[in-house]
Amino acid sequence: MRHILTIGDVNYGVTLARADGSYRLSVDGGPATRIGLAPTADGDHRLTCDGRGEAVVLAVVGDRVYVHIAGQTHEMAYVDPVRFHTDRSGTSTEDVALAPMPGTVVAVYVGAGDTVEVGQPLVVIESMKLETTIKAWRAGTVAAVHVGKGEQFERKAALVALAPEAGGV
Repeated sequence: MRHILTIGDVNYGVTLARADGSYRLSVDGGPATRIGLAPTADGDHRLTCDGRGEAVVLAVVGDRVYVHIAGQTHEMAYVDPVRFHTDRSGTSTEDVALAPMPGTVVAVYVGAGDTVEVGQPLVVIESMKLETTIKAWRAGTVAAVHVGKGEQFERKAALVALAPEAGGV
């Protein structure tokens, strides 16, 4: 699943997917790293990245996570992807296809910049063995595809965004 994290004043596109009891993490489309986070007996945590472990202390306050690792503290903020993309592009939530339920992406038929017509399939998702095709609700240009084939997502996750209509908000 794709997320946006702010560390310092920089936004990072983060993809996180389950893989054999751990996770695979990719930042801004870079190579995936196998990661894991497990509690320790003393109440802290152990972060493992590609087999190397490090003790960490975590504090969560709302959408902010404070991570103390290797003598330094870092602040990360989770950014709601729908709000992020609508705020930055001037679009509204009517321009974004949201997942009606949690699931997995089965197929992606469009990419950013593609022109679509009403009813054209954008993505196919699967939830509880039921496949659902998400179709274009209006004609337009695809501004962003927020998911990839095989990715898992939560209910109301942004799937595909269309560029704002001319004369729109």
